[in-house]
Amino acid sequence: MQSANSKILLAAALICLALVPGAAAASGQGSAHAGPVLFALTVLLLAAKAGGLLAERLGQPAVLGELLFGIVCGNLLPLLFVTKEIEFVRSDPTLQVLAEIGALILLFDVGLETDIRSLVRVGWSALLAALIGIAASMLLGWATAAWFLPDSPALAHVFVGATLSATSIGITSRVLKDLGVMQSREGQIILGAAVIDDVLGLMVLAVVSGAVAAATAGTASLSPLAIGGILLRAALFLGITVGLGQMASKYIVRLAAQTGKPFALLVIGLSLCFTLAYAAELIGLAGIIGAFAAGLMLDPYGQGIRAREEHAALSELMHPLSAIFVPLFFILMGIRVDATSLASPDILALGTVLVVCALAGKLVCGLGVFGGGVNRLAIGIGMIPRGEVGLIFAAIGVRLTLETKPLLTEGLFSAMVLMVLVTTLLTPIGLRWAFTRRGGEQQMQSAAQT
Repeated sequence: MQSANSKILLAAALICLALVPGAAAASGQGSAHAGPVLFALTVLLLAAKAGGLLAERLGQPAVLGELLFGIVCGNLLPLLFVTKEIEFVRSDPTLQVLAEIGALILLFDVGLETDIRSLVRVGWSALLAALIGIAASMLLGWATAAWFLPDSPALAHVFVGATLSATSIGITSRVLKDLGVMQSREGQIILGAAVIDDVLGLMVLAVVSGAVAAATAGTASLSPLAIGGILLRAALFLGITVGLGQMASKYIVRLAAQTGKPFALLVIGLSLCFTLAYAAELIGLAGIIGAFAAGLMLDPYGQGIRAREEHAALSELMHPLSAIFVPLFFILMGIRVDATSLASPDILALGTVLVVCALAGKLVCGLGVFGGGVNRLAIGIGMIPRGEVGLIFAAIGVRLTLETKPLLTEGLFSAMVLMVLVTTLLTPIGLRWAFTRRGGEQQMQSAAQT
């Protein structure tokens, strides 16, 4: 297995090297541009890994350390007279392409680990918890942005609400697993609601992105019919890919098995991920929707799809790739944070209120849970982390342009990253407290034995 991982890491390195000259040439700077990019990749990957390992040593998700190290690099290094190099890292198109690949791989991995049957098992409780959390978070986020930034476009206010509606299923599942309560009723409701959150959040993102595109094209606003069309496209896209997965997944696995190579399934999976991401963008949806759909298509039940019994599962084959590209995305998001903007009383106040709204908007999720004997507080806390999904939403908001200006300003982006950091930090602490209060220690032990 060690040899297999080494081969995948080598393949990932070759992908990086292949992309760098191509993106450099696309930016019109030729091969002379490759050297600085390669050096930047070296520094970024090492810094991201160091940050992730340190965070895990402290019992926190790796994303927290990767983000914080990015913020440190982006704001302390300019004090050491490397301002030009930091600006290069922030704006270089090659690094941005690699970061976007990291976001796609991350959502593809989330799709692979999602079991759509869990939605049926927890039923209405998960659905209502997710709907309440999305509605409350969107409303609070929109109101906060409109209050603090009245001169910003109305779509920017809506986008802030959409970002607050996201939930990080990766961080939540990691914490639940560490606590040994993954199979408890609360754990299943949290996971089911987080999956619904992801699906509905992606649809909200599609609508907001469509509204921005319409405004850029000169249309004042989207009609209810146009909004319905975007939602229908997103629902059909996800539904068709999952439906195809029910029929085609076994044939894809059989094709990979016939090659006799363990990595054939990885190549097919990545190809499908990038193809569906491209297809999603062609029909006006975000590429991450296509990546998520590709994961659902290949492994709709999160069983760990593999070409042969003796081969590693696709999600396991993805680990070395994720270890390279995903931290790169997070550290680049951290580097984009302008800490000096947080020194502004207005931006700091905005970030603080967004944190409060992010907490309140998800704590009410417990109100949608049916039945007695359920720890509703734990369910609400489990929905709090925005993590990687919130960051991806914020990154898309920075890339979207309205009247030639980014939809989200650098100050607003920094405030939203602050919100992501705080919610990600508080969730493990809050969940442990919620499950251990009032005799919950026995509940955790019982769930772990189950």
